[in-house]
Amino acid sequence: MGRKKTTSAVAILALFDLLKDHGFSVMQIEARTGIDRAGMEDPDTRIFMDQFLDLWRIAEEVTGDPAIGLHLRQNYGQNYIHFAIMIALNSATLLDAARSWSDYAMLVNDTDRAEIIEQADHYVCTYRCASPEYENKWIPEHHFSYIVDCARRMSGEDVTPVAAWFRYQDPGYGDEYRKILGCEVHFSKEENLMVVKKEDMMHPVISPDPYLKALLKKHADGMVAQLGSNPSMTEQVRTMISKKLHTGELSVRMVSDAMNMDRSTLHRRLKKERTTFRTLLTETRKNLARKYLIQGLNASQTAYMIGFTEPSTFQHAFKRWYGQSPGQFRKTMHSSCHQAITG
Repeated sequence: MGRKKTTSAVAILALFDLLKDHGFSVMQIEARTGIDRAGMEDPDTRIFMDQFLDLWRIAEEVTGDPAIGLHLRQNYGQNYIHFAIMIALNSATLLDAARSWSDYAMLVNDTDRAEIIEQADHYVCTYRCASPEYENKWIPEHHFSYIVDCARRMSGEDVTPVAAWFRYQDPGYGDEYRKILGCEVHFSKEENLMVVKKEDMMHPVISPDPYLKALLKKHADGMVAQLGSNPSMTEQVRTMISKKLHTGELSVRMVSDAMNMDRSTLHRRLKKERTTFRTLLTETRKNLARKYLIQGLNASQTAYMIGFTEPSTFQHAFKRWYGQSPGQFRKTMHSSCHQAITG
């Protein structure tokens, strides 16, 4: 089995304090989640994702607030800011801050993956959970509400996305999303994403500290390098697939040979991490396909980039993955942006 996924103590402290405000003792919370509150004082402490999601469930249950993910940011103080977020807060512009979030999201949470994709007049900020078994609504809605709130405070401007998408079904309080984010919100979509005007992303950050940012970035880069020095077999295979996809049809033998490993060993080690080469190949193609289409590539160009020799084969695969053709996906993305901007 692969290493269990963990998250940092940032949101955990806020959730603990919120539960205490609702009459829960630390001992009661620890008994239900197995989380040691005292250990959370160490900024490097991490807990398992299973425990983290249990804490979210308890918080929603105890507070009676189904939109707890949107509202938790209101409980944040200086003690709840992860050092990786401090890098973003001390960036020169909101775009620099967003790219920092993309670069270091996995240091806050093992399963967090973020991308900043440039379009003609916009940037698309995407978030996904890298481990499907941990997908939930709390973290995406928490991230996006916190990011928008931070962007406004950092720049002193009324930064408002033009549209936001979420993968999960409408949780029943869509108006609260629209009130907090200030834009049209759509559920049951292919991605968790926000579309932001380029001009908004260019707003300068008020009083950044370049020296502090440089110190924190050095620490963060060291941690990323440390993670990369001992990647799981799943991560190694994903990386190899991404590098070789454009060469054409990719086989497990091609990847195992490139990794100086026989196929049976590769299969055995992936099985130990509860996955297969075919699963990783499909996941990588799916993720890259939507990224390239969002960036503006057409279906034929995207097919080539992810290793399909025939565009028609890619068209069928994409419709199987996302329930619509590549052309429909691009049209939906671009029309959504256009409608949001033009009103």
